Amino acid sequence: MSALAVMLHTRGHTVSGSDLVANEQTRKLQSLGIKIHIGHARANSAGADFVVINGAVDEGNPELKNKTAKIVRREELLAEIESTYKTRIAVAGTHGKSTTTAMIYAILANANLDPTVHNGAVIQPINSNYVIGKGDIFLTEACEFKRSFLSLRPTIAVITNVDFDHADCYKDLADVQKTFDKFAAIAQTVIKTEECLPVKDLKLRVPGAHNLENARAAAQVGRVLGISEPIIKKALENFMGIDRRFQKIASVDNCDIISDYAHHPAEIATTIQTARSLYKKFLVIFQPHTYTRTIALFQRFMQVLSTCDCVLYKTYAAREKPITGGRAEDLAAAAGVQCIETHTALNAFIKKHSDRYDAIILTGAGDMQGHFAL
Repeated sequence: MSALAVMLHTRGHTVSGSDLVANEQTRKLQSLGIKIHIGHARANSAGADFVVINGAVDEGNPELKNKTAKIVRREELLAEIESTYKTRIAVAGTHGKSTTTAMIYAILANANLDPTVHNGAVIQPINSNYVIGKGDIFLTEACEFKRSFLSLRPTIAVITNVDFDHADCYKDLADVQKTFDKFAAIAQTVIKTEECLPVKDLKLRVPGAHNLENARAAAQVGRVLGISEPIIKKALENFMGIDRRFQKIASVDNCDIISDYAHHPAEIATTIQTARSLYKKFLVIFQPHTYTRTIALFQRFMQVLSTCDCVLYKTYAAREKPITGGRAEDLAAAAGVQCIETHTALNAFIKKHSDRYDAIILTGAGDMQGHFAL
């Protein structure tokens, strides 16, 4: 949403927005001259021609009550912007799509193609989740939540992988697979990671075998666009990663504090695998993301968390109401581990236990990382 706001602002539209709490993205938007409201109120959207919402916005939100404004879904706006470009690349997948999108951007930039980019995570070293380019390429991360990526019309569709997730809008893995098939059918060219050739002798700066998989898909996009293998390899080897993907954010008592976005069992397993390749002794502090996901994947969470030292942090509810059986404390009780309930307790716990570990990994797609302050 923040990247879309900047794109419209850059095109000369008057843009404002709101969020429940101030954060790094709202502050960046304010620095560009975009008006930001903290908290939701009907007055925030008064006089607007369009109100753009994402899948997390409740129908009862007061900013949707002004009758003069047309309600536009985020994916509809994204598709409208996308349609103005000749080459349209959409990167989808249950895991790895933000990193793969950023890798593709690195390749396109290294080839001097000057793309416009819309990503779900902040790209290093440009410290932004968007790029306003002057070329004829539009590159976007494509989200499967509520099937929103079906609004896009990519010339090149990338599918990193398909796994069961978003239990609040998909009934099972077959339902997810069917939707990805529909997404693939839209595109002129479809790139699937498992079908891509690796870059020979590639040495990445970012850790983890999963990033070699992400690089395979990114490299194939470059090949489809006629970019030479040396340019592709150089771009990938200089790739510095994105925020909250095994990112070191601090050090306490010689213990690295790592921020990681993993919030699905498969992603947590990958994070643990990466940690094992780098550290002798580490602790995972996991913040579940939504109650429906925890319930649907409860046994998978149990299995993966049992493979390492871990504690739980209170659930990031996002758009959901609490569901007994799907809370962080329910998962912690079943796993026989501690559940931390407040940010004060989180920081006290890290300070107390940091001397026991080489790394403490703050894992999840919620707000826990923002609560870390030692």
